[in-house]
Amino acid sequence: MTETELWYSLNGGLTANAIYMAGTFFLLWVAFRAANQMRAEDANVFNKTLVSLFSLGIIFNGLNVGAILIANLQGTAWGFAQLEEISAPAQLFVDTWYTGEAGSTSILNNPINVAWWLVITTMIFGRIWTKN
Repeated sequence: MTETELWYSLNGGLTANAIYMAGTFFLLWVAFRAANQMRAEDANVFNKTLVSLFSLGIIFNGLNVGAILIANLQGTAWGFAQLEEISAPAQLFVDTWYTGEAGSTSILNNPINVAWWLVITTMIFGRIWTKN
């Protein structure tokens, strides 16, 4: 691949990641609405469990989207590092994101992303399972 092709590939990946994250945030909003409804109705355990499972699915998807973003950035940096000659912006990208490998899609790769989703998990489950 050429440097230009790597930039185009990164752009496509970032666009797809943004669209998927927008969908995840919409579903997260639905989960918060459902959690608020569970608390307002003093719902039974079955309904609370269903909303909890739904919320866990969204949280897992959010962790995956974050992991794919980091893998895309690291993979592009790896691609730049494989080229013989690159531009100054590409070199800065390599200096920022290159880890020596093509990138990992582990959902635990980004501690800030994991911490953020743990806060979201606590907020949702607090709304569902605690009393006023």
